[in-house]
Amino acid sequence: MSLQRRSILALPAVVAAASLARPAAAQGAGVLRIAVGGSLRTLDVTKTTTGEEYIYDVLVFSGLTRIREDQTIEPDLAESWTYSEDLRNWTFRLRQGVKFHNGREMTSQDVVATYRRILDPETGCAARSNYEMIEGMEAPDAHTVVFRLSYPYGGFADILADRQAKIVPHDGFDALATQPVGTGPFMFRSYTPGDRLVLVKNPNYFEPGRPKLEGVEIRIMPEMAVRVAALQAGDIDVVWDLGPENIRALKEVAAVRVESIPTATWDAAILNNAIKPFDDARVRRAFHMAAPKQDVVQLVLFGEGAPTHSPIPPNHPFFNKEVPFQSKADVAGAKALLAQAGYPRGIKLPIIVPVGRPLRDRLGVTLQQLLRPAGFELEVQRVPYARYSAEVSGKAPLFIDGYFARPTVDTATYPFLHSKGSWNERLWHYNDPRMDKALEAARLTGDPEQQKKHYLEMQAVLADNPVSYFSYTMNFACGYRGNVKGVATHPLRWFDLRDTTMAA
Repeated sequence: MSLQRRSILALPAVVAAASLARPAAAQGAGVLRIAVGGSLRTLDVTKTTTGEEYIYDVLVFSGLTRIREDQTIEPDLAESWTYSEDLRNWTFRLRQGVKFHNGREMTSQDVVATYRRILDPETGCAARSNYEMIEGMEAPDAHTVVFRLSYPYGGFADILADRQAKIVPHDGFDALATQPVGTGPFMFRSYTPGDRLVLVKNPNYFEPGRPKLEGVEIRIMPEMAVRVAALQAGDIDVVWDLGPENIRALKEVAAVRVESIPTATWDAAILNNAIKPFDDARVRRAFHMAAPKQDVVQLVLFGEGAPTHSPIPPNHPFFNKEVPFQSKADVAGAKALLAQAGYPRGIKLPIIVPVGRPLRDRLGVTLQQLLRPAGFELEVQRVPYARYSAEVSGKAPLFIDGYFARPTVDTATYPFLHSKGSWNERLWHYNDPRMDKALEAARLTGDPEQQKKHYLEMQAVLADNPVSYFSYTMNFACGYRGNVKGVATHPLRWFDLRDTTMAA
């Protein structure tokens, strides 16, 4: 069978300029400077979990397939692929002559070793459950890989384009955390946490004439005001992940181009189902009744997003329009549910928000105010996002977090909502047999109508037994200096810089 085009889930106050010193390394033409809000916590592509890390993943590494800005899947390290009629055997033909940054040729042995590492629970890959249908792999020759799946999966080529699914050298696993080697358009040069990641052009990249830039610097600037000022002053070329309050103001700046696009990226109040008080579904329902999501969208995003029930956004055909949103706060109803759950005097607990994530900080403060009349007394506590994994995720009763759009509906829902999902274990410890049944059934059919039926059921389960408080899906916006050409804002929040140039 031939390649098929597949869609993915990701759908469609100006501050005073303060000049930042420009290092000599960044003055040369063709070095693109991207400002982000937080440090990278790891350079091991298989273990990455944050947006800043995903930008790095796509620039330094390549996968078997690639996701374009228009949401289509195209070849990357695989030049072509075929699959059996039952969708359980997939054969990928690799490009020949592709070299890792250390000069060694990439072969099928590296592909097999990479996926074995992803599937090994000891590795700690957050995306592992996306690939658990892989039953076996074979490398009949140096440029062919065969995947045997335990059940039919029509979106298999799609998920091979995801963030952590990048091919690394089988003999270089130990060096990934300090001297990472990939096959991507840019090579790792250095990283200073809290300051910058420096990448240089890969002169042996497998696509002739690409990349056009001489290098990329990812600058860590925790304060959005500093990032915006640097963009206006010309000390930064791109600001990643603009806040909604910056979008309208920057559109008035002649030297800056702003792009804001709908995505399936979502933020949420994470309610830990394993511990009190959110081990009781009545408390989780009361939380929803007290905080209307349309109000949250306006207060937090200034309208740059939409309410949602789950990671499926409202403009997706699988969105369940029959599940209503709370139109206004039902304070009395929420108090009654809390009383039934054993909290007649309300609930007092901390709500943890990440430092350096202004939208999520604002979401936490907004929920603190909206929920107070219903009896939720929330104390905002700010914790550096770098400490979330060790101290907060899956441990705290209530915290604010969010996740980027995934390449398929399955990868956006199963790992988060299935009782055995890899992200579920890191977040809310949700367990509902009805949810498991719907998600498993959706995986086993290639018929979109049947998939839709199961995903509608999944959202109905969430209305009855909410896992957490999915606040909204949001637009994603970036700001670019006017001389930056050949790059578009990607719905998955990374950058394809292969054809990017910087005019004088």
